[in-house]
Amino acid sequence: MASPIMERVKAHKDALGRTLIEVPEWGAEDGTPLHVYSQPIVMHEMRKWYKGINADDISVLVDLIIAKAETVDGDKVFTLEDKQPLLRTAEFSVLSRISGEMMETLDPDDLEKN
Repeated sequence: MASPIMERVKAHKDALGRTLIEVPEWGAEDGTPLHVYSQPIVMHEMRKWYKGINADDISVLVDLIIAKAETVDGDKVFTLEDKQPLLRTAEFSVLSRISGEMMETLDPDDLEKN
């Protein structure tokens, strides 16, 4: 059984809900932006992604998007098969903005305090 503090930690994560990210660049022909949803990122995920990073590899942004991007129904938007096409086709500024919004709840000042 989880401690009362861990129950509050879990409740906080659950209360954050999913982040809605609008991606007009990948929207429908009628101008409706693509809606991508993302669950909060936990340290276990960040540790996994940061393990393989070296100074000149920013493809971790695509890894993050593949792992976290969901439809409104909670289905994955991308699979690992989409990694190379995203790396070779998607504009960097769009990928950077999406991944940045996914990580927006991570405040580096708060992380330093802990």
